[in-house]
Amino acid sequence: MRPAARLDRWRRRCGFDRNDLRRYVDRAQWRLGLALLGIFLVAAPVLGAPVAGAVHESGVRAERHGASAWRRVDATVVRVADSRGRHRVTVAWTGPDGTRRTGVHTTGRDRAEGERVAVWVGAGDTVSAVPPRTRAETRFAAAAAGAGAVAAVGAPLLGAYLLARRRYDRIRRGMWDAAWARFDDHRIGP
Repeated sequence: MRPAARLDRWRRRCGFDRNDLRRYVDRAQWRLGLALLGIFLVAAPVLGAPVAGAVHESGVRAERHGASAWRRVDATVVRVADSRGRHRVTVAWTGPDGTRRTGVHTTGRDRAEGERVAVWVGAGDTVSAVPPRTRAETRFAAAAAGAGAVAAVGAPLLGAYLLARRRYDRIRRGMWDAAWARFDDHRIGP
């Protein structure tokens, strides 16, 4: 099919033709739909890109801070205390200067004494079982925030279109009822 024929088909499908069977309500609905689509195509990138960019920047800062403030160590569990499904675990490891150090952290996983675990140690021997933020987490968070912003732009526009469509359908039903009433008034025969 030629490109001009495809464009013409798209034009007619969107309601931009002189079809006598197409009512003003149909044309109004199509124009409203195209206007709302145009608003979405302009507003979504304008609002979504800055949100995704800000979340990505924040994530990169968190990555850099995590890389400088936390270091991974292999530690040994020396004591486990249970408290309502949470386990308070004391771990021991050897510091960079060769001294034995201990720290406490809370985890949801069941640990046994003597078990080897990977933990992240920060300033003042603060212990965390959660690793610092990775590049993949940053990218995912930025993509999710951008998608959320696009959805936040699109949802009200879609809602407005659906409300208008409901109204246009009500008008169309009224027009059909009036047309059938006019048709029913014609008597057949002498």
